[in-house]
Amino acid sequence: MSEDEYCLHVNAREGSSLWMILADRTQSEDEEDWAQYIPVFSRIIECWSRLGFVRLFQGREFPVDLSGEEVDVGDIPDLLRDPNSWAYEENPTWTICIVLGDRDLVELEDGMCT
Repeated sequence: MSEDEYCLHVNAREGSSLWMILADRTQSEDEEDWAQYIPVFSRIIECWSRLGFVRLFQGREFPVDLSGEEVDVGDIPDLLRDPNSWAYEENPTWTICIVLGDRDLVELEDGMCT
């Protein structure tokens, strides 16, 4: 598992918001540092969600996976392309979080997402 995949896995276990993945990976609070990782994590999230390793939820209050609604797999690419999906907000009115899916990541094999 790559460093990026590991970071995503840890954040999915925690039910993190998308911006938290970027902050964890860069170890920075500077959103300009985060931008380079948006395409990286978008690609992994799109693949892992199709394969059932992660799920995305959106809603107004935490925990979003319990209080919000699941994002359809087909809607995930458009959602991830929107820069606002990854933005940090001091007092968010809407947030997107990632959680583990139904499949265990031990089933992930090299080349599944290339």
